Amino acid sequence: MIRHESNLARGLACAAALASLAACAKPAPPAVDATKETAALTAVDAALNDAAKAKDADKAVAYDADDIVSYGPGAAPITSKAADLAATKAEYADPAFSFTFTVDRTVVATSGDLAYQTGAFDQTLTNPTTKQAERSAGNWVATFKKATDGTWQISAIAATPAAAPATGAPPAAAPPAAEPPAANS
Repeated sequence: MIRHESNLARGLACAAALASLAACAKPAPPAVDATKETAALTAVDAALNDAAKAKDADKAVAYDADDIVSYGPGAAPITSKAADLAATKAEYADPAFSFTFTVDRTVVATSGDLAYQTGAFDQTLTNPTTKQAERSAGNWVATFKKATDGTWQISAIAATPAAAPATGAPPAAAPPAAEPPAANS
């Protein structure tokens, strides 16, 4: 009988341990609604384009994470929301300034807390050397992270100029090879 009680006690202990583990298990997180998150990111894109059109720097950087990192062609990296606000205000002060962008891809992580987008941009700024308005175009990639309030914030962005258009001219010919020096014999 002692052996039976010992087995019974072990069985009850195992059952209690399994019940404790089951109680501690976290329920599966809800599935991420990628369509809903993509729509939220599309709304951010529209707001950013509207802010650029209105030259409203405060609205433009409202979607930045505090620790945003931004890389633009020929510019020093921007490593904070405050620095982005200063740079954006300087660009918007340019009378020739215009900026628009399009999105060609949005990907939301299955965790629902990270996303990235890629696209193209078109910008006009005054060249500080020539004092003439210059249009530039190119491509960009941005990463987003979810803020604690559930909104999307830009955490990093990088832009690169588009490739120069082909001019149609043939490539320059290589200079002729030098003749080896004559041997004196």
